[in-house]
Amino acid sequence: MFAFKAINEAVSLNEFRFLPVADVEVEDFNINVFNSYKREFIDSIVDDELKVISEVSPVFVMGDFSLTTAISSKIAGIPYISVVNGYMTDYFNPVDAMISSKRHPLKHRIASVLGSGIHFVKKRSLSMEFRKVARSRGINDLVSLYDFLRGDLTLIADLPEFCPLQKLPKDFRFIGPVIWEGGHSEDIDSLNQLKKSGRIIYVTTGNTGNETLIELALKAFGGKQSWQLVVTSGAYIDPGRFPKVENVVMKQFIPGSEVLKRCDVVIHCGGNGTTYQAMSHGVPAVVIPFNSDQKINAWLIKKNGVGIPLSPTGLSVDTLKQAVAKIIQDTAIKKNVKRFQALLSEVNGPKNAAKEIISFLENQESEH
Repeated sequence: MFAFKAINEAVSLNEFRFLPVADVEVEDFNINVFNSYKREFIDSIVDDELKVISEVSPVFVMGDFSLTTAISSKIAGIPYISVVNGYMTDYFNPVDAMISSKRHPLKHRIASVLGSGIHFVKKRSLSMEFRKVARSRGINDLVSLYDFLRGDLTLIADLPEFCPLQKLPKDFRFIGPVIWEGGHSEDIDSLNQLKKSGRIIYVTTGNTGNETLIELALKAFGGKQSWQLVVTSGAYIDPGRFPKVENVVMKQFIPGSEVLKRCDVVIHCGGNGTTYQAMSHGVPAVVIPFNSDQKINAWLIKKNGVGIPLSPTGLSVDTLKQAVAKIIQDTAIKKNVKRFQALLSEVNGPKNAAKEIISFLENQESEH
């Protein structure tokens, strides 16, 4: 069964049981999403989750970036299984993605020491309101942000080859990416509008991106007959606010894989889903990140040589055009993308998650 703010179409169409749990509505992921979580509101979310747990008596609780669930599951004495990205753990060093430890060992070491201290202070600050609620309910072992994101079993929705982690504990497991397609099968009909001639660019903000990405892409490639654009604006950006252009198909959602089968390059904001979706289809990416998570993926994309990251600050139309032209011709990037495509063809994130959960539950039964 599912429990979150509002039932979504996937849950209702499959006739899963659903119970509501309070939560904030995040529409701008470029700001600190934790600002909306005050102590009283966090308490109300925990109360809602405890009501659900009491009503259904689950074998385990599973959460995806749900800090309150770490609290409610501990109160109820129910195992918590957390799904996170690799960079949302204490075992990821962002300096690895920015500075080569082999080429610049001293610089890497200094940056790692300074970065870990800054990171520690920031993680404690972000979790402060959640920590207050946990302590008021007798839970004292949830301190840092990543403590709230860690479960009795923590599933990492990444490839270790793309996002390597250091000294990973036994209760952490790589399962591979869990990719959401978006849209419905009927939306694929929109792709029939694409002409046979011209290169196809997939432009997507995901659900956490910025409309600046769409504006830049339209200025760079809109109205150019040598290009075809498929643009998805996500849940929080209305595609109707952009001008209609002949060579552009624009929707809030279209199944991403259907677009990627047809396109030559993808321009996106660095969301984890689109990052892996593009690699799984062997499509190189131009990445324009707007928030901290997206920036980390942009660093990883550059480190692994599967795309070109661009800073949104002062980004010009000409710079975007040049990046797209370069990436289409870059044989090294194409080779790297194909390597990850091969790796991902052997990975099934949801199936791997199910196997790890079943194994975890079997081990728990044997221990008791």
